[in-house]
Parts: sequence; C-alpha cells; structure tokens
Amino acid sequence: MEELNDTALNSTEPAGEWMPNSHAVFIGSAVAIGGNLLISISMNTQRFAHTSQRSDAKSSSESYLKNWIWWVGLILMIAGELGNFAAYSFAPASVVAPLGMTTVLANAAIAVLFLKETLRMDDIIGAFMAIVGAFLIINFSGKEESSAGLTGHILIGYLKQPILITYLSVELLAVALIWYVRETKHLKSVVLTLIMSSLIGSWTVIAAKAVAGLLRMTLKGHSQFGQPILYMMVVVLLVTAIMQVKFLNQAMIDNPATVVVPTNFVFFTVSAIVGGVVFYQEFRGLRLVEILMFSIGCCLCFAGVRFITLAHEAAPQHERPGSLSPYISAPPTLFGLYGSGNRFVLIHRRSSRDSSPNRELR
Repeated sequence: MEELNDTALNSTEPAGEWMPNSHAVFIGSAVAIGGNLLISISMNTQRFAHTSQRSDAKSSSESYLKNWIWWVGLILMIAGELGNFAAYSFAPASVVAPLGMTTVLANAAIAVLFLKETLRMDDIIGAFMAIVGAFLIINFSGKEESSAGLTGHILIGYLKQPILITYLSVELLAVALIWYVRETKHLKSVVLTLIMSSLIGSWTVIAAKAVAGLLRMTLKGHSQFGQPILYMMVVVLLVTAIMQVKFLNQAMIDNPATVVVPTNFVFFTVSAIVGGVVFYQEFRGLRLVEILMFSIGCCLCFAGVRFITLAHEAAPQHERPGSLSPYISAPPTLFGLYGSGNRFVLIHRRSSRDSSPNRELR
C-alpha cells in the first residue's frame, strides 16, 4: 500500500487519499437501492406490456416494440441501471453488489400489494433476512473509500499491485479450466456456467467502478479524459459485460429460475466483493469483527433471496392470476448492466414461453 500512496501523493492530480467517507457510502447505498427499485418497476411495466400483447391474438412476436408501455419500462430500466452505475462512484463495490437483492424484494412486494398474490411466511422471512442483511452490509462496510478522489494515476497504481496480478492470474486460469471442461466434456452444469459468468463479472464491477470514479472526478472539475486508462476500462466493461450476458443466457435457457437466481446472486456477489477487496482494498482498516458482521449480512441477503424466490416459484398457478412471479426471481444486479443481462434474458425468455397457450407460467 505504500507504493500506491506514493503514486497518489506524487501525482499532479487531486490526491485520492484514504479518508473517512461514510457519507459517500450511505449516498452510494441509497442510489443503488433507488436504482434497483426503478429496475423492479421497469420489469413489471415491461411484463404488463408483454401480457397485453399476449391477449391480442393478431400481435406478432415483435409487436411489443410498438407498445409505449414497454418503452416506458425500458426507459425506467436504463435509469435504474445508470443509478447502479453511479452508485459505484460513491460506495465500495462490496456494498453495491449485495444490494442487488433490492430488486427481488421489491418485486415480491409489488406482487403482494398490486397483483393480489398470497403473502407467504417465506416472503416475510426472506424480506426480514434481506433487510437485516442490507443493514449489516451498509453499516459494517469499509468507510475508507477512495473513489471520491480516483484519478488515472491512482488507478494505474492499483493495477501494479502484486496481489492483483496474482488474483488476475488465478481467475484467468480458473476461467480457462472451466471453459475446457465444458467444451471437451460437453457439460451444461449450471454451477460451472455461473462460476464462469461471475468470475468475468468481477471485472465488469471493477471496470464499472473505475469508469464511474473517473467520470465523477471529471465532473468535479479535474478532467480524466486525457487518461488512456479510462478508455481501457470502458473496453473491459463492455467486453466482460457482453461475455457475462452470454453465459447468463445459457444458464437461464437450460435451467429453472429457482436454481439460476439464488446461485447467480451468491456467486456474482462473492466474486464482486473479492474483486473490490483485492483491487480497491475495500476492507482496508476494517477490524475482524466488522468483516465478520459484513459477511453475516451478505449471507442473510443470500438466504433472503432464496426464500423469496422459492416461495413464488412454488406458488400454485390458481393462486397467482396474471402473476408476475417470474420477475420476482429476476436475478439482481450485474451492476445493473450486470443484472440487466439476467433481467433481459428473463423478460424475453419468459415472454416467449407465454406466447404458447399450453405453456404453464411458472
């Protein structure tokens, strides 16, 4: 860390020193939660548009594009994704990623309040666990956050960390091995697919946080557009996001949502946290008890998502007329872009299933 601090202090740009920044963490958390709430509303809005299309026997598979309600949903989703992206410029990645469970929680609430679905004990337990988990994550996360002063020089300093080189080497080796096993053995294991997706997704998170931090510094009057590292991170963000969406598509096509959603949420969140801790040293200054409480919060969020997902996937069809239950299990956050890959897959995959009158909506 001494080398990194020297890099920052010798730079002619604003220093990104480690300093108490609890207000920024709370702001970032609020922005992430708000973004995920918008995404939840957008998913339900788009689902309503698809349902309207299904009721029209003359409608084509692309007619939803002519429905203004679907476009409203898309705009809301983009706004939510931008909120998630902005959150990374304030809060650590290890905080923003677990808060993706807000989407699942909000969808469950919408299903009960507006769609008259049955409120189940699993819903109550899952919501309670997720809320307590989010509270622990926010309150026991690293408050010494440097993204408020992130510059191109500081980012290059992060990239030179020996531990990051080791981390990247292990990740590349793991992805290569999983790819080899999947291709040579022709395995369609959801676990292997989601592990690969999550490992790639950790770099989507790292790149998103870097780009968001550099843009925030630019907006504060210290332009970072002359830094090549900004454009490198944009490329990493786009490439890894596309690759992650590809593997998420495979997982959603070959496996039920009750398996993919909680599994992906756990793998992706853990991968994002590890990436943030290694790259941005987000646990720096935390005591062991704080790390333990943070970990407990993550586990509670994982369990909460699992409870809510299973409760609505298991609900009998007659208890949920016009149900949006598939959206309750919409996988939370890629970053949004991270989660949006999951969400777009689910929307279009489910809508194609819905077009068949003999297909049961699960």
